[in-house]
Amino acid sequence: MSRKVGLSANTSQFTLEGEAFHILGGSIHYFRVPRAYWRDRLMKMKACGINTLTTHVPWSLHQPEREVFNFHTQLDLDWLLRDGSMRLRTTHHGFTQAVNIYFDKLIPKMVPLQFKKGGPIIAVQVENEYGSFAKDHSYMLFIKEALQSRGISELLITADHHNTLKSGGVPGAISSVKLQKLNLRDIQKLNAIQPNGPSLVMEYWE
Repeated sequence: MSRKVGLSANTSQFTLEGEAFHILGGSIHYFRVPRAYWRDRLMKMKACGINTLTTHVPWSLHQPEREVFNFHTQLDLDWLLRDGSMRLRTTHHGFTQAVNIYFDKLIPKMVPLQFKKGGPIIAVQVENEYGSFAKDHSYMLFIKEALQSRGISELLITADHHNTLKSGGVPGAISSVKLQKLNLRDIQKLNAIQPNGPSLVMEYWE
């Protein structure tokens, strides 16, 4: 496999290096599982037929204080709120400054692990359920640029509920939907906003 193209969403189905790729994913939060059990849990997921793993990267654990970073142990961003003017998840200067400082530490650890560089990361999610928050239209563009300018080159994704898909999206990233119950209606809403793209359910719980 050449690993030059990576995961693509240019048609109604995903392709990986030009070959059709059906995502059957599962989520595991490494920070909630003791490190000694990581391999066991991953092997069990693989045995279930899962070919794609999703995980969150918790800012609150990796940067517990303004100048303190932790990427070494098992892993609230209350320090952010000590600034009385702080507006989270917006382009407020104090928040974008904090994001840039965090990304300067985090993203260099992710870049070498991208699929095109021989690693396992095939996609990166820009934000999570921002459509439910959506107070600043420039914010998603800021996050996207913050990722790409630091070397993220894999497929970008957003994830929202069916009724906030448009407000949570950003040009250059594909949208995915979150389902509490399996239903065709919500998937049709996703297809309506990206008719030429693949259908992706990022989270499903019932």
